[in-house]
Amino acid sequence: MSLSKIVRQYFALTVLLFVFSCSFFEQNDFIVSNVISKDPKEQIYYDIYQTGIDNHRFEFKAVSNSDTIKLFEYFLNDAAYKAMRFKIAPSNDTLTIITNMPTEFKFSKTKIGTTVILRNE
Repeated sequence: MSLSKIVRQYFALTVLLFVFSCSFFEQNDFIVSNVISKDPKEQIYYDIYQTGIDNHRFEFKAVSNSDTIKLFEYFLNDAAYKAMRFKIAPSNDTLTIITNMPTEFKFSKTKIGTTVILRNE
């Protein structure tokens, strides 16, 4: 084999590996972002992404001093997503998010110490 043929094959293989490993092919479709807490020191919100034909991902996040952290994720199918409702119950340094759908108990702490809890009714 000539050196130029080896180089072309190596280049083609490298390009193919790059294309198939890029995450931009797996990007989720952003739907909406909703703020659920407007504390002057910290904002808690969730983003909703469509992750497949009938799947959705909720990413709960907190922003404090221009620094964003992801608290937890919550996944639903399309039928459950359309029926999903949240009730927000703030109490001292705790923010409880109550869903009308069955969910596992999830919680996390923000950088300034607020406990965020996700649970069902």
